[in-house]
Amino acid sequence: MRRELGAALQPGPEAAQRFLEDVRAAVTEGPRPRQVLLTLLADYWLSPDAQAPSGALVELLADFDIPASGARTLLGRLCRDERIQLTKIGRRTFYSLSPWLRQRLVFRLETMNQFGRADVPFAGQWTCVAFSVPEENRGDRHKLRAGLAWLGFAPLYDGFWITPRPMVEEARKLLAKLGVLAATVFQGSLTGEGRDYGEPTDAWNLEQMAGLYRNFLNETEPLASAPSLGSVSPVEALIFRTELINVWRAFPNVDPDLPLDLLPPDWPRTRAREVFQLLYGGLAQPALARVKTVVAAHAPEYVDQVQYHLTGDPAGPVPKIAAGV
Repeated sequence: MRRELGAALQPGPEAAQRFLEDVRAAVTEGPRPRQVLLTLLADYWLSPDAQAPSGALVELLADFDIPASGARTLLGRLCRDERIQLTKIGRRTFYSLSPWLRQRLVFRLETMNQFGRADVPFAGQWTCVAFSVPEENRGDRHKLRAGLAWLGFAPLYDGFWITPRPMVEEARKLLAKLGVLAATVFQGSLTGEGRDYGEPTDAWNLEQMAGLYRNFLNETEPLASAPSLGSVSPVEALIFRTELINVWRAFPNVDPDLPLDLLPPDWPRTRAREVFQLLYGGLAQPALARVKTVVAAHAPEYVDQVQYHLTGDPAGPVPKIAAGV
């Protein structure tokens, strides 16, 4: 039986561990421990020269019920995958994001910072990719579909993918990288002519999408009340904030910021963005305090490298980075 989400979200260790678990399962990819580790590095050690002490990462992952043995195995696996880098300083070990992954995460953060803004008008131009990949090259076809989905495209038809974002150059680079032999990329207006299917938004399941936003709000709005935020401990704040960003950063995987004027009235994304920003900012200081406390116990001279992000910075699309106090 489905639990009562709003009633369950009173601050506390058990509630923190369950926070947004249903929505996370629907919108994110990959195992939770990997998501948590990469999010911690992206949230607090995104600067190019920032290094996280190994012992601090293991201790922080324990806050998420990830045992030390699993944390060390995960760190080793991500190093072998070249997602993170290992540095030895004396007898101590430090980890940092690899340059390519940092660049990719910054792109996602820029996307997240703009995602859901009601004041961004739709120019009426869809980016479209039409392609044909032979059956014998189905591995490349899978890579192409995955790459297009990551860029915010969805299939209106099997070999015809669209997005409301201006992504012509990104699509061309992906096609060139994969060596696709038959493809066309263009921008233009689209009009549905079929009686039951063919509108551009038919490429997405709007009912399912709205349900995910409402589930997100069911869990986050109770926590966003002032009394709830005031009673969250630093450990709980870190868990809540990490799970929050894991889920919100993944929403563009299911919703490429579809134009509001093409969506049903009272679309819940705008309210979801407001609550996300409130919580992400409101939990920043206690979460930062937890990370700094742990780092200080392992490598106090590295505490100043710990930073956090704030979204919605009016000065530009890249999230603001602050050292905190």
